[in-house]
Amino acid sequence: MLIIEHNYTKLKLGRVRIYQLNTFKTFTDDENAIYNDKKKKNTELLEAIHNNESVRTVSDKYLNERNEIVIFENDIVRLALADRGYKKCDYQLLDEIIYMVINHNEILWQIIDKGIIIGGKKYKLFTATTGQVRNCKVTLIKEEFYEAHKSFLMAGLTVDGINADKGNDNKGMNVGKYLSYNALLLSSSKLPPKNIDIDKCIVVDGLKTVVNGKVKYIDIKTDDNGQCYVNDTPKEYQTKRISIEHTDGAGMFIPGELPSSCQIRGGYIKGAMFPFDFRLFAHEVSHNSILVDPWGTPHDVEKEDIRYILTTSQLKMWKQYSSWEEYKKKFKENNLKLSINAYAEPPKEEVTFSYQFLQTLPYNTDITELCQPAIEDLRKLKTDLEYVKKELGLTIDDILNEEIVGDNDVVALAADGEKVENANYYIAKALDIYPPLIQDKYIMSKIHSLYNARKNSYKGGKIPVKGYYSYVAPDMYAFCEYLFMGNVNPQGLVPENHVYNKYYGEQGDVEEVLCLRSPHLSRYECPRRKLIVSDKCKKWFKYMESDTVVSCHDMISLFLMCDWDGDHILVVADKAVLKATEGLPDVPLYYDMQKAKAQQIDNESIYKTLVDGFKNNIIGLSSNAITKLWNRPDLEDNPLKYDDAINVICAMSNYAIDFPKTGKNLLIGEYEQLYKELIPNPKNMFKPSNIKYPQFFKFAKGKKSSSLEVYTNSPMDRIPQYIDIEVGRKHFMYDVGTDEDNKKNKFDYKNLMNNSYVLDYKGVKQPLYEPDRYSDEYIKAYAVWNNRKKAKQKLCQDIKKEMDRRNTDSRDITAKFEVFHYHCIREIKDIFTKNGEFNINLAVNSIIDMEYNKNEFKTSTKDMLWKCFGHVIVDNLNQNQKTGIVIKERARMCYKKAVEGDDTLDNILENKLSRKSVNITQADMTFMDAVLQKKKNGTYYQNDRELLFTLLCHYKYAKQTDRLKGNSFFITKYKHKTEIKPNGKKKRTPIYYNMNTIMKMVGAASFDSSFKRFNKSGSIHIEDDKQKQRFVLNMDISDDNNVLFEVQDIYNPLVYLEAFESNGRKKLCECVICGRHFIKVGNTKTCSQKCSDSLKKLNEGKQDKDKKEPAA
Repeated sequence: MLIIEHNYTKLKLGRVRIYQLNTFKTFTDDENAIYNDKKKKNTELLEAIHNNESVRTVSDKYLNERNEIVIFENDIVRLALADRGYKKCDYQLLDEIIYMVINHNEILWQIIDKGIIIGGKKYKLFTATTGQVRNCKVTLIKEEFYEAHKSFLMAGLTVDGINADKGNDNKGMNVGKYLSYNALLLSSSKLPPKNIDIDKCIVVDGLKTVVNGKVKYIDIKTDDNGQCYVNDTPKEYQTKRISIEHTDGAGMFIPGELPSSCQIRGGYIKGAMFPFDFRLFAHEVSHNSILVDPWGTPHDVEKEDIRYILTTSQLKMWKQYSSWEEYKKKFKENNLKLSINAYAEPPKEEVTFSYQFLQTLPYNTDITELCQPAIEDLRKLKTDLEYVKKELGLTIDDILNEEIVGDNDVVALAADGEKVENANYYIAKALDIYPPLIQDKYIMSKIHSLYNARKNSYKGGKIPVKGYYSYVAPDMYAFCEYLFMGNVNPQGLVPENHVYNKYYGEQGDVEEVLCLRSPHLSRYECPRRKLIVSDKCKKWFKYMESDTVVSCHDMISLFLMCDWDGDHILVVADKAVLKATEGLPDVPLYYDMQKAKAQQIDNESIYKTLVDGFKNNIIGLSSNAITKLWNRPDLEDNPLKYDDAINVICAMSNYAIDFPKTGKNLLIGEYEQLYKELIPNPKNMFKPSNIKYPQFFKFAKGKKSSSLEVYTNSPMDRIPQYIDIEVGRKHFMYDVGTDEDNKKNKFDYKNLMNNSYVLDYKGVKQPLYEPDRYSDEYIKAYAVWNNRKKAKQKLCQDIKKEMDRRNTDSRDITAKFEVFHYHCIREIKDIFTKNGEFNINLAVNSIIDMEYNKNEFKTSTKDMLWKCFGHVIVDNLNQNQKTGIVIKERARMCYKKAVEGDDTLDNILENKLSRKSVNITQADMTFMDAVLQKKKNGTYYQNDRELLFTLLCHYKYAKQTDRLKGNSFFITKYKHKTEIKPNGKKKRTPIYYNMNTIMKMVGAASFDSSFKRFNKSGSIHIEDDKQKQRFVLNMDISDDNNVLFEVQDIYNPLVYLEAFESNGRKKLCECVICGRHFIKVGNTKTCSQKCSDSLKKLNEGKQDKDKKEPAA
């Protein structure tokens, strides 16, 4: 469960698994055939998709682990679990909803029109969140589930009812809003500890006033076709009277009803709730407790015991209900609940800045003070172990690039859904208990990764500053003046150009703050506000622990393009940042945003809205275009050269953000040509744009050097250069303490194990959880762990490719890794469960033993160990450090004559477990005789026999493991594969299994003549596929149970043939170094000169050890 901390409580969000599919998996057999045929054109595939008239179906084979993701609990999840009789989320697999990635719009229409069959069940389109639209994704819902609960899902409304004419032009609604309001059911949420009684709630109109002030104005018009376009960009600031809704998305509650400020969801309600004692206001200030709801009905908050005041901007569908009483009736009839989406976060001393905030600073900005906290942090990471532990524990695992994911991959699953923290949290705890752990190569690599990630992050603009992220809250005192006193221009408690912030107000040394919000694109988004610390503010806003209250006389919402439904702003009290931003304008950018028009909700309008939304995803492109302009070298002499262009692109970006709800985009006229030069060509998104990225994008976005401009004197281009100079080279030195002999403590992996024991009848300690390497559990666990490690590498590669192709949602990546670790734990649990009890201690001890003793694991990452079982390791360390008991290494149970520290036994076991074997039958030898040709002197042609036998072994292994394709075996000629990156660069990756591999086994250089002779026999067919650079083998081998001998290792097959043909004269022996079999000659113990040299060095080391005198 994800744990979100705030001032009063923790919001523990349960998780479940669902399927996420894509439209490729809905292809018919004919469509798949066209798609897989490279000779066929894409137009043929699109035509086949268009001509499909049947209901789309997804094969059951796609309903597997690879297509599972994890999501947080929400209203739909709780409803589905209740249907199944579950009371809480525990990673159950639900099929009530499925996410579908839309790769083909035609298939989307077919799903909307006819539904789709998945797992034998009918599904229909339900909705698409705003985030899903940006990622070309929709949510499907099981039709049976929808029909059973549609009144719950739509809070008593129907599509026909919404479309009906209710008078006053209230007919239908904007389809984008309809989809997004339905998607509120998918918002992560948790029912509060104390139920929010709907009878204790009331809805009122929000506070709206006209604010007068200067703005940087963009004149936007609408043509006769409804298309918005930029008409003018006046150079001078304009004075405008602007209507601002000060409570857009905000409501309030009596302090104590909820733990703190929060966001709520449920029954088409969405928004933020802030603690404010409006009943005390009614008693002390207004002397009136009566409110009027939007339908004209008066309510007495005292007599009706109202504890929550909502606004019409929070009840999204309020116009579809005839009265508040009707809404409450339907709310209760359908057993709806109001839930908590998030609580306010506690203030922090420091927060990470962004390059977007820094890029708008003037060219001549002094960056020395800005970079100082970052430089100090990097220096401490190299020398201060206590600091490393603290920082590592607060760092999300995968920002360390271990799994090629983004900042949001938070958690690894624990067995049975117990409390889960990220792996770095457990590593930090373990280091705190057992400092020598830092000597473990994996742990040290984590620290190196942390250092490198931090350094690159700082060089990319994410420098630490004094500040924290806060809810932005309206002046609720002014709101109550409007509600209870009828004052349409209330005074409030916060004056113009001021904010109230309890946290900074109590510190006493903060007089003004900078208020920022992402995305931050223009110079006109840096409002500086003075702090007000009046007694009245302290009295009425005392329950807003971390919120920032703004003035109703202020244009701050225009600066930040924010509302009050839970938007966060970055409140910065950093003196260096305040000094650097002194020259920026104190006026906001302003332009008219278009309102959404009502439509009839039907299949056609839903399809058009979704497809238009998919096409208008330009947010990343536009922000990158603006960044390029901010870093142009000509700004050094002319700071305002691109000012209008940046502002216009900024407006276009905000239109794109609102497009899923409004359906309106913006044409930018004369700036269109410049914008096209700043972004990639839409017809070839992988081709670089005419104007390259700034140099610092190498660190901020991971861009390659070929796509970057040279360094400029912009603040963001100077920051990475300055950090490199100041920090210098990295040398890590940590004090881990000393032992009794004053020697540096050394890491021993056995300290990570559970070393509990019992005394036998002789009083000898017998370990309870010692791994038995010869047991079935150990061998099965080894196979699972080995396969899982390889599968994770493949998963990382797939995710990396996906990230290179498109802007992948980091939440999707997080979900994939979570599912992976969940199944990994389950597989290990199944192996070590007996009589219904999971022996987790034996399981973890066995995996630790593998990780530190198997050669293939020693140098590999141990992230799976820590992510799946980090909590167990920390418990073990706690126990071992208290008792001082460490299990002694005993004779290995897989070999009776093992000796302590004999690493060669590990190699033998590893080879035994990894060898690939086949049985050679009489029919195989008859096949060999039929294929091979002899010379006139009766001997075989050179290398023919060895090559044919090697090919036979590999063909048989492929056949017995179902790896043949159409009875054919493929061997590539390529020694490497070349991958073309989006920037056009080529990356070469070795291919380890190819024809060259086969020839090395045979010890031959040429195969052409041999293949020609083999083909003449008619029993084998070898085709040289020159187009695909591979050989295609077909062998006519008869089935036979008469086994002559076993080839235990198909990568070393000839020694088994030689031993068989010697009729027992030649003996097979295992190499004591690598474990490979070889023909024993004399007293040899190794298979090759390389292994012989290794054995010689090993023996020399043992002799040196024996010569040392014992300690006194």
